[in-house]
Amino acid sequence: MKGGLQRWLIDELECGRVTRRRLLQMMGAVGVGLATTTRSGSALADGSLTILSWSGYDIPEMAPAYFDAHPAPNFTLMGSDEEGFQKVHAGFRPDLGHHTSFIVGKYRDAGLLKPIDRARLTHIDDYFPELSQIVTMDGQLWEAPLSWGNSSVIYRRDKVEVTEESWGLLWDERYKGRIASRDSLEGLLIVGGLYTGAADPWAMSDEELTKAKTALLAQKELVRFYWSSQTDMEQAFANGEIVAAYGWNASVAMLRKQGIDMALMKCKEGIVTWTDGLVMMNGGSGSEDLAYEFINAYMSPEVGAFLINSYGYGSGNAKAYESVTDERLAELGITDPDVVISTSKFQREISSNTRQKYQAVFDEVKLS
Repeated sequence: MKGGLQRWLIDELECGRVTRRRLLQMMGAVGVGLATTTRSGSALADGSLTILSWSGYDIPEMAPAYFDAHPAPNFTLMGSDEEGFQKVHAGFRPDLGHHTSFIVGKYRDAGLLKPIDRARLTHIDDYFPELSQIVTMDGQLWEAPLSWGNSSVIYRRDKVEVTEESWGLLWDERYKGRIASRDSLEGLLIVGGLYTGAADPWAMSDEELTKAKTALLAQKELVRFYWSSQTDMEQAFANGEIVAAYGWNASVAMLRKQGIDMALMKCKEGIVTWTDGLVMMNGGSGSEDLAYEFINAYMSPEVGAFLINSYGYGSGNAKAYESVTDERLAELGITDPDVVISTSKFQREISSNTRQKYQAVFDEVKLS
């Protein structure tokens, strides 16, 4: 039975009916392991490259030019960036890793990465420059960018009267008991910092952190629940239990397909944007030439269009949008990606000392 369920889950992902995050949640709920849910990720695959990646990114559609010319790489899958880092830190040596940008510095500081040779990236000039700037340190590029997505206030336009585009909607007493915040340190503390005007929500001073804590304690009186399951949050929107929440553009798209009038805010304080891509690991045994060939296949506009259409994420390649319908871009809230990216607050790594302080505040808010 579990084998049939695994196949169904992968079919749903590959047909674009479920996002990567949704797939991970569904697998966790039924106890299906990541390593058993990929067709191309078998450890027995006869490929020259070994790649640490996510479920759904280990398929030919993510690098068709490479798969057409070479044996499939050996994929090892991870459930989170931190899990991937711990694998590599413990001695696993892939040639490439697909990671969110905030953890790249941690890899680099641990001596686990090689810089990317920008001159060998065929499509880099077609990419939004902000994505490369995030992972450029000491004049060197440490990740080849791929995609991005937004975290902001999402809300029902048929139920909410918006007076201004602001994170403040999650503190609006008119909607007491109909608001949901995310049950994560980043989902609470970063938003609290943005809302209270912290200069850098990823590195708040003690005074700024106290202001954020005060705001989050006040918000708790208004919150219906803190969500950890994207599915639960979307269902609460669908049945009218909530009208506003911290969420992603993919949720807006999913709910619109159900006929619900949803929108994602361009908050005046800035929306949070994550970006990801491929890093080149130290100590991998595969060919560096093949690694760059895979990266270039990954970064193509065709793959970018596939990401937008199938997974609901933004592509870093500006040319990808030429192959996507206006209706799909509007559905995802990315009809003008230049504006969205230029007004975003990009997710960054939180230092270990700061994270300890944030964790203490997070625990206090949740337990109050």
